Amino acid sequence: MAGALDGIRVIDLSQMIAAPYCTQILADLGADVIKVERPGLPRDGFSPGFERDGERVSINGYFLGCNRNKRAVSLDLSKPEAKDVLADFLRASDVVVENYSMRTRTLLGVTEEWGWSVRPDLIWASLTGLGRSGPESHRNGWDYLAQARGGWMSITGEPDGPPMKAGNSLADYYAGLHMGMGILAALRHRDRTGEGQLVDVSLLDCIPPVLDGFPMWYSIGGIVTHRNGHFHPLKQPGYSMYTCEGGFIVLGASGPAWIRFLQDVMERPDLLDSPGFADIEAYNAHSNRVVEEIRTWMGQRTRDDVAALLDEHRVPNEPVRDLGEIWDDPQLEARDMFWEYEYAPLGKIKTIGSPIHLSKTPPRFRMPPPQCGENNTEVLREVLRYDDERIAKLAVAGVLETYEE
Repeated sequence: MAGALDGIRVIDLSQMIAAPYCTQILADLGADVIKVERPGLPRDGFSPGFERDGERVSINGYFLGCNRNKRAVSLDLSKPEAKDVLADFLRASDVVVENYSMRTRTLLGVTEEWGWSVRPDLIWASLTGLGRSGPESHRNGWDYLAQARGGWMSITGEPDGPPMKAGNSLADYYAGLHMGMGILAALRHRDRTGEGQLVDVSLLDCIPPVLDGFPMWYSIGGIVTHRNGHFHPLKQPGYSMYTCEGGFIVLGASGPAWIRFLQDVMERPDLLDSPGFADIEAYNAHSNRVVEEIRTWMGQRTRDDVAALLDEHRVPNEPVRDLGEIWDDPQLEARDMFWEYEYAPLGKIKTIGSPIHLSKTPPRFRMPPPQCGENNTEVLREVLRYDDERIAKLAVAGVLETYEE
């Protein structure tokens, strides 16, 4: 079955999480993504060691999570011959994705201007920490730094505690998603006009747009939103996490569901009478009282009993599940969110699938994350039409390193 992006070729020069996640999305959708890495360098990120079948193994979980459905070529771009090979790849491709620092980009001479000199209609996607323009474009950036500077950490955490980062590399994944959409938009523009262009996405830029309406609260009324733990800044008791016996549950009761919760589930209709937001002090005092009543009620019951009662009365709720529990979630299973495949160092493993569901051209698993240079010979023959003699000369010159299982 052909994918939605079948016929699109992407040269992936990126490392770490954000940009590789972007190219994995494109690969899941059918694009031919060729990952170019320098031979001999360690793979992106780090992971703990694992026990599997009685043996200790060291596998890079970050790399496995962002690099399926790609083919791998190893090129040492510090060598002139390697840049010639890369130029040949560009002539045969539609998109380049890189997350080089400004210094690395300059040292290698691998820039969008160089790319357009090779192929004028190329889509060049560049992901950086702070962006390609502005007074601080020269600075490197990381996910944690973007969460701090972009405002995310200032609204995350308990009211009397320090700012908190998200539990994952949130800025990385937001940036990867936005870059993927930018690439698709640039391809659509090229379809109409024949023009290539630069797709410029930064980790920092991707944080302020996802801070709910809080930036606009400040823009309009000068209100600075602060940390509120599990509560909304307006402290809505029906929209928070509560502790039960044996676990935690998130309550999502608003509108009619809030009435059903207090009236039918807790049997406390007296708590429905609430002052309006116009009298914020009275509203907060009432909310605090309601929160304490809910906490007491929840704490006397098990998580499963509370969930069953809430479901019976159609009050939105979900238990807080750990990363082990999600693998047994029947809804995720039914949504085809788990893919299994054979991975040479480990045997059969399970991974998280694609959240994009297309009725005609759905994303699918085609190949596991590649070893560095695993597809050198195959790709150089198929895409660039190199013969065996030329490939052997490149290997002898140290331009590429052929993978051997």
